[in-house]
Amino acid sequence: MRRLKGDTPGAGLRRIKKCVRLLLVMFVVHGSAGAQLNSDNQYARPLKEVLAEIQQKYGVAIRYADSMVVNKWVKYASWRYRTDVDQTLDNILTPLDMKARKEQEKKYKLGYYEYYRWNVQEGWAELDRIASQYKTLAQWERRKNELKPCLRKALQLTYLPALPAAAPIRTEKRTYDGYTVENLALEILPGVWINGSLYKPAVYTGRIPVILNPDGHWEKQRYRADCQYRCAALAKMGAMAFSYDLFAWGESQLQFRLEDHRRSLAMTIQALGSIRLLDYLLSLPDADTSRVAITGGSGAGSHAVLMTALDDRIKASAPVVSLSSYFYGGCPCESGMDIHACGGRTDNVELAAMAAPRPQLVVSDGGDWTDRMPEHDFPYLQKMYGWYGKKDNISNVHLPQEKHDFGISKRSAVYRFMAAHLRLNLGAISDSRGTINETSITIEPEKNLYVFGDKGERLPAHAIHGFDKLEKLFAAEVRKAAPPQRYRVGLIDLMLLKRQKPGAITLAAQLGADGIEVDMGGLGNRVSFDNQLLTDSVRAKFLQLAKDNGVEIFSLAMTGYYAQSFCNRTEYIQSIKDCLSAMRLMQVKTAFLPLGVQCDLVKNPEVRDSVVARLKLAGGMAAAAGVVIGIETSLEAKEEVKLLREIGSPAIRIYFNFSNPLKAGRDLTEELKILGKDRICMIHATNKDSVWLENDPQLDLYKVKQTLDEMSWSGWLVIERSRDAKRPTDTKYNYGANTAYLKRVFQE
Repeated sequence: MRRLKGDTPGAGLRRIKKCVRLLLVMFVVHGSAGAQLNSDNQYARPLKEVLAEIQQKYGVAIRYADSMVVNKWVKYASWRYRTDVDQTLDNILTPLDMKARKEQEKKYKLGYYEYYRWNVQEGWAELDRIASQYKTLAQWERRKNELKPCLRKALQLTYLPALPAAAPIRTEKRTYDGYTVENLALEILPGVWINGSLYKPAVYTGRIPVILNPDGHWEKQRYRADCQYRCAALAKMGAMAFSYDLFAWGESQLQFRLEDHRRSLAMTIQALGSIRLLDYLLSLPDADTSRVAITGGSGAGSHAVLMTALDDRIKASAPVVSLSSYFYGGCPCESGMDIHACGGRTDNVELAAMAAPRPQLVVSDGGDWTDRMPEHDFPYLQKMYGWYGKKDNISNVHLPQEKHDFGISKRSAVYRFMAAHLRLNLGAISDSRGTINETSITIEPEKNLYVFGDKGERLPAHAIHGFDKLEKLFAAEVRKAAPPQRYRVGLIDLMLLKRQKPGAITLAAQLGADGIEVDMGGLGNRVSFDNQLLTDSVRAKFLQLAKDNGVEIFSLAMTGYYAQSFCNRTEYIQSIKDCLSAMRLMQVKTAFLPLGVQCDLVKNPEVRDSVVARLKLAGGMAAAAGVVIGIETSLEAKEEVKLLREIGSPAIRIYFNFSNPLKAGRDLTEELKILGKDRICMIHATNKDSVWLENDPQLDLYKVKQTLDEMSWSGWLVIERSRDAKRPTDTKYNYGANTAYLKRVFQE
């Protein structure tokens, strides 16, 4: 391209780019305004243009930021208009995962779809659907017994991580008018603390009630005046009240960013923190374990509902400005883990009903999603408490003229409730007329409430920093806490199209498998396998990835012998040695050896003597190494028993494959019984390709599980094939579905 006089280098290219941008703009304008709209271009128009037209057509105003509409288009826009503006907006915005919220008559604000916020009628209808599932107390108790373990599972807290053996970090006690305060941090995972302040009566005898006070989503966290008023007042009344930060709030931000609070795992860490706080506080010699309560506002109100549903040690609860059938919690710390899928779907009001018949106060107001509590949700709670004959144990203080806060009227309601049900002295904070009076309480400066010093200098050196480290730590601690699974589900790197590739490990973790079988590599005409696992750097990478992802390398597979002849091949000893060496270095206890096509003992019985002789030698080598080699044959079970007797080595066992008896028309469960638990080292829990395991008419895995239970067998169930014929190469699609199904059948 010729450079014009006076051009600097690159000027010509910039002119071309400018012309291209101009042409694009002209094309867009022409495409929306000048071109004929029809089905070929999907009647598509820019969202901004459509919103402008709606405002003019219906006489409304829609408020939004330009960034919300840029590059957004509405397909079949003109076909979505209706006579009603609300229906029109819904038709236009729903496909874009957006919505227009009505702020006042003819005024709207554009927003994004909020999964947690339903309209009132939808929320009420959903609660009615939920409630229709139980008509008696016995049915409700069964429902509760179904929900509680599901909630724990959804939170990944079925098995609680071990509590670090460390004393709490404490500050000096400060004494005020009728109460004391000391700051305290409790280590709930190695290097992770939950932080707060413990308020107690200045003078008391005997055991006193315990009240958890998690903090909600208002500014200044637990340092706010209303938090200090509440906890100091409860202490003056005679309780120990613990005020603490939610995850990634307050001093938790010494370890994690504020944005981490909006990660789903925040919900789990908060629940674990409250459980551990109860463990600690109820272990104190002055704690009355029969008088335990929790109260919190906004997001902490949702947390109070959840904790009361989960933990029977909590005897009374007071969720404030939080509870609603049409609001599920606007922060992932309230709804980020899939607790609401439990029991065929639940909601927060049903979770609140799980507190029954324990005393519960619901505080609501007219300025948020609790605005219609008395009309529908509270009568449901009254009915549930009535089934226990404890209708008086549920109460609602509704403040229709108030907004979303934890102000004095809300605190006063909580004080009266706690006094009544925990036997506290309300007179300690009331004047002669019975009016709540908090003026004797000292509001401390924020720094007074720090556990770790003004600048975090007291945070221990082993504290972890960063959400990514927390995720790995939590996953590892949960794995350690879980008892050994009787049945574990494994995948095969070869079938994941990642033969001897580290990526198979991370993929197995993503698909939810417990382990991976790693192939030894191709065989061909080599003396041994094309195996990289004996290389230190390669092996180290595999082992580290397995550790980081919580995936066990449970077997090494000599699948090269599917196509090569184990019975006729001159050189086979070196391949066995190499496999055993890799097993030793990788601490793997089981190997897979298929006898393959050429050594099929049904089709080629003449090779039996060679197979037996070679397996005797391989068995001796495996026994000396302290490992097992699992063989797969096409024989029926009683013939496999004979074969194993001929081999005579406990280090040679059967790697049972569902497809072998099913293909031959034999009874799968009878074959398992004939072999018995001690002859089966692993199971290929798979059948022919064409359908997933759950859709396979030949397989009744619940019957298989019952048989294995009766046999007292335990071990690895390994998915080999069973792929959907429509998408056979989609590994995530096929092996993800099969893994999930096997886990449902064998691990739940």
